[in-house]
Amino acid sequence: MSPWFDRRQPAPAPVAASVHYVSASTNISATRQEVWNFIKPAESSVLVDPQVVRGFSAPGVEGAGEIQVFISIRDGIEHLAAIEVEHVIPYELAVTRTIGDPDSSARSRDFLYDADEGTTVLERGQYFTLPGEAVGQFSQFERHFKLQCQQYVERVRAAVERM
Repeated sequence: MSPWFDRRQPAPAPVAASVHYVSASTNISATRQEVWNFIKPAESSVLVDPQVVRGFSAPGVEGAGEIQVFISIRDGIEHLAAIEVEHVIPYELAVTRTIGDPDSSARSRDFLYDADEGTTVLERGQYFTLPGEAVGQFSQFERHFKLQCQQYVERVRAAVERM
């Protein structure tokens, strides 16, 4: 074969994937216990996410190891998702992972703490992996996950403050 057609280029060095964290928070006019008692049961998800039509906890473990299942309809198609509660400190912290998520580092983190009299801060955080080949798209990834966090805390605040 002619050397003109056999141009072997050295493969570019792979760029390592990196894990990032984004979060959003809001003050809610309720106690930590009231906010926790709203966000903890899977059944409340129908009041927070307009696409979720049913949420429930799988029988068995409660707390760390608990599995929560959500049925949603997106674009007219029914979807099933499940999360595992990995770590929990009642009325303060919950860390979950979506079962089957291709991003093995992806985690959601809900953190509650007392603020001014009778109010609670809810912070929703999201860990995500930025693939090495997407390094130039970090701002899009960051915006996407931050928007999800912001929508969640605002929807929880609206639901809890209506109760």
